[in-house]
Amino acid sequence: MKNQLRGLLTACASTLAFALVSCDVDKKEDGSLPEVKVQVDGEAKLPKYDVNGPDVTVGKKKVEMEVPTVDINIPKEEDNEPATKPAEEQK
Repeated sequence: MKNQLRGLLTACASTLAFALVSCDVDKKEDGSLPEVKVQVDGEAKLPKYDVNGPDVTVGKKKVEMEVPTVDINIPKEEDNEPATKPAEEQK
């Protein structure tokens, strides 16, 4: 259960990070902060942003490709024998 929750949180964090990185953000209006006092004088105003995410198309595509072959040369058993016999066999 703990690993499933960790995996879910990792997937959510990755998705959020990807979404934030791939966005196009344009600042529409400057913002201003209030004067810092015990009582706030004037209005506080946050900047406005226009955020547009990328267009994403998901689909399938059939592709043919060559897969490399691998040639494995396995040495013969007599090539794998140790140069000296173990102490048990020498007796």
